[in-house]
Amino acid sequence: MTPVVAFGASPTLGWPNPTTLVGPVVAMARTPDGKGYWLLGADGGVFSFGDARFFGSAAVGGSGPAAGNLPPPMSPSPFTAMAPTPDGQGYWLVDSVGDVGAFGDAGFYGSMQQVPGFGLRGPVVAIEPTPDGKGYWLAGADGGVFSFGDARFFGSVPGLPRSLRPSSPVVALVATPDGQGYWEATAAGDVYSFGDAPFFGSLGRVHLAAPIVAMVPTPDGKGYWLAGADGGVFSFGDARFFGSLGAAPPSRRTPVVAMASSAGGAGYWLATSGRTLPPAALPAVLDRCNFPESGPAIEPATIVLACGDGNAFLGHLDWSTWTATEAQGSGLFFHNTCQPDCADGTFVASPATVTLSDPVLTGAGFEFSMLEYHSPGSGFSPPPFLIPTNAG
Repeated sequence: MTPVVAFGASPTLGWPNPTTLVGPVVAMARTPDGKGYWLLGADGGVFSFGDARFFGSAAVGGSGPAAGNLPPPMSPSPFTAMAPTPDGQGYWLVDSVGDVGAFGDAGFYGSMQQVPGFGLRGPVVAIEPTPDGKGYWLAGADGGVFSFGDARFFGSVPGLPRSLRPSSPVVALVATPDGQGYWEATAAGDVYSFGDAPFFGSLGRVHLAAPIVAMVPTPDGKGYWLAGADGGVFSFGDARFFGSLGAAPPSRRTPVVAMASSAGGAGYWLATSGRTLPPAALPAVLDRCNFPESGPAIEPATIVLACGDGNAFLGHLDWSTWTATEAQGSGLFFHNTCQPDCADGTFVASPATVTLSDPVLTGAGFEFSMLEYHSPGSGFSPPPFLIPTNAG
């Protein structure tokens, strides 16, 4: 399968040679007239096709007045998203920790390092410009929204009542045409509307074969598409369905990671990671987050929960299921009593069950990003929470 597939009136314009990809493709953005697009690699490399001009990348530096606010290589963290300026003469790149690079005529309006009390509960997954290009929003996997320049804050998922918050990570944020609202979409297909963004439906109660990875609004803002990692496309409102890759044979192991629509909404592109995963590839988990250089593992015996000091972990794990979408197991929950202090405390253990879910694509392949455990005997049974991955 080719790395970029066109549907409807969207023309096929090209794709990067897999041998030139240092990291997998993670994002896609189209030019204003829909006659070109850019692809972004996890290493910050930018690839231009059609009438999309190259203005620089995180790997080689920028060419515009705002470029170079972070010298190349911009960041050791993987890149996750990009967005073009309104006239298509520049673009922004953002990495998983919220560093923003501006290229061409894109203005730099700040990054997560300028946010008071900076602290992310999950990687930054989206950047969306305002209609005039004088600001942008960043969205984190926990649904947090951060506004820069003339971007206004209209609410976010963490501000919803606890009963309405999703249990899967946010994967996309897109704005309405007038910039007075936006939608957030989760890996499970939930859609949340803020400001003047209308709600046209979601996949929250639909069993998905693969997680949702992208959301694209129609030009008039009266509909949107959701795209899954398996290439499935779901249309809402006035968004028309032009085809999908959802019926591709299961032997296809090149996951879809991004989507873009044609200028008039008469078609769309699906972009894959450009990397073929091993036939038996299953999501892994970063089990030793206090020693991330050890890499993710499948069916580990231990998962560290307290990454900073290792004072809480799940051990002696026995896995009953480990599939492409979820893993379930049981074992013991160990935690330090920290009495009289953590250095001299005692570790105690009690039975626990654990569930891993919401796989995301990283430079190491798919990794589970959400963990839930229950240990009634210890008094610890927190709600599902994001765990570290190689995506940030």
